[in-house]
Formats: sequence, structure tokens, C-alpha cells
Amino acid sequence: MTGDPPRASIGEYLAQQRKLRGISVDELCELTKIPRRNIERLESGALDGVADGFVRGFVRTVATALGLDPAEAVMRLMQEPDPDPGPERGLLRAQHLRWLGVALATLALVLLWKLGSAWWSHRPDPVDELPLLHRHDAVGELVRERGGQTPAPAPAPMPSDEQPPADPPADQ
Repeated sequence: MTGDPPRASIGEYLAQQRKLRGISVDELCELTKIPRRNIERLESGALDGVADGFVRGFVRTVATALGLDPAEAVMRLMQEPDPDPGPERGLLRAQHLRWLGVALATLALVLLWKLGSAWWSHRPDPVDELPLLHRHDAVGELVRERGGQTPAPAPAPMPSDEQPPADPPADQ
């Protein structure tokens, strides 16, 4: 019908019902355990048309505290069109997108780390690819490789505090 008066928003409706019952905002805060700031935002219309879970919970709780049917109050909220996103809603969306970006970047880094560690643990070790040399008598084989020549043994080092024995005197 074209002659119908405009329907009050959910915030205006709850504020009117609170005033009709003679309940102050502070008393409503005590009854619902909802912070005063959120009650004021709800009644001022800042949350009108926002049908997320928190707002629906606020509307349901306030309606119950005022003695109203909570399902009807939530239905009033759901029927309201989404208002133009103001700067506050735009800021919330930007913050949500930022957190979503951080979460996706973290997820990508974790996946890359997992894939890298899986690749690293399954890559072949270059030492495993070298042929193994087996020598039963390593010294003997080295002597045969050098043509039967054995290297001269190196003189044993002397302790620095001992002097070499003197040659015995020659008998005359």
C-alpha cells in the first residue's frame, strides 16, 4: 500500500520499546550484559540492516530483555535492506580483507615449507650414488699400485727436552 507509514528500523523499534517500558540504557546493559556502547550503536541505527551473527544476537538478547518476541525482532532486522556501507563498514571490510590476506599468506608459507621439507627428505644423497671401493688389504694394494716400492719410514720425532745420545768415544 502506498499510504503506509515507513516502518521503523530495528534500532528505532528497540529504542521505542525500551522507552515505553521505562527502562534506561544502563538498566538494559545490566539485564543483557551487553556493553553500553553496543546498545547505543544498535539504537542509533548504526547496525540497521547488518544481519551478521553478532547483530542478530544483540537484537535477540535485547528483545528478550524487553519482553518482546526475539524471533519477530530478528525477522524485522532481516527484512531491512543493507544500508550504504559507510566509512565504518568500509574500514571493517578492509580489516577483514587484510586479515584474510595474512591468513592466506601464512597458509601458503606453511604449504611451501611442508613441500620443501618433503622434497628435501626424499632427494637422493650424492654420496649414495658414488661407487664403493672395497680394498681388503689397503696398504698392500697401495704398494702394488706404486710398483712395489715402499716409502721410507719417516724418522720418529724426538721429544724436545731429550738430547740425542753422544757417539761413543773411539778406542785408540
